[in-house]
Amino acid sequence: MVKTGLIDPHTHTVFLSWRDLTYLAEAGYEAVVTLAYTPYAPSHPASLEDHFTHLEAEVVRLKGLGLRAIIGVGLHPRCVKPEHASAQLEVVRKWLPKAQVLGEVGIENPDSNLEAEVLRTQLSMARDAELTVIIHTPRNRKREALKAIIKAVKESSIKPENVIIDHLTPEPALLNEVIVLGAWAGITIQPGKASVQDLEYLIESAPDALNHVVINSDAGRDPSNPLAVAEAYEALVRKGYVTEAYRLTSINPKEAIKPLST
Repeated sequence: MVKTGLIDPHTHTVFLSWRDLTYLAEAGYEAVVTLAYTPYAPSHPASLEDHFTHLEAEVVRLKGLGLRAIIGVGLHPRCVKPEHASAQLEVVRKWLPKAQVLGEVGIENPDSNLEAEVLRTQLSMARDAELTVIIHTPRNRKREALKAIIKAVKESSIKPENVIIDHLTPEPALLNEVIVLGAWAGITIQPGKASVQDLEYLIESAPDALNHVVINSDAGRDPSNPLAVAEAYEALVRKGYVTEAYRLTSINPKEAIKPLST
């Protein structure tokens, strides 16, 4: 039986079944952060608003199983429609007071000036609302995207401690760029992203970095494991990393995401 109080700070529960959510409740999860994302660029800004309404309904669905849902709204870089970008951002601005975090936002194409501008605008919104931001990095050209993200964070003047830069590979040098910025490094336990073995390597090679790392499943539409955080916790405990497992799955997400600490 896993420890209670587990937190997954990056999911897309609108794609998860009732059975998936039941597994989370039975595994001892306290809360999940469910973020905005559609696997297409909405054809009209109103479609984005409908998606946010769906996210809002997730609070009730998860509560029925004893799970707390932290809702994030935002414009994911894959969802930006160039001809509607300004209107899409206004939808985000309208909905932000109803959300508890801003996300998922980020950079998919490091060469896109539009994506960079959309990210800066949303970071400024989060700065003014004093919300945590969860930022996507792509599978490809991750270092270039990270450079663009760090630049946007600095230009927006948001407090770095209110920023989680996610889907990072557990390379100490890469994580250090985020830690030096003062932000949180997010590691996704998912095929093609990171594994429990990667976490073990990180614990052994850069133990000081653990104070600035959160782990998540990014569970949703694509191949993923909704129980990734719980299984990582169990695997680390079996290896003797009890304190580290608790920090990564409970302490750090509560420090990184303000609503979770209340």
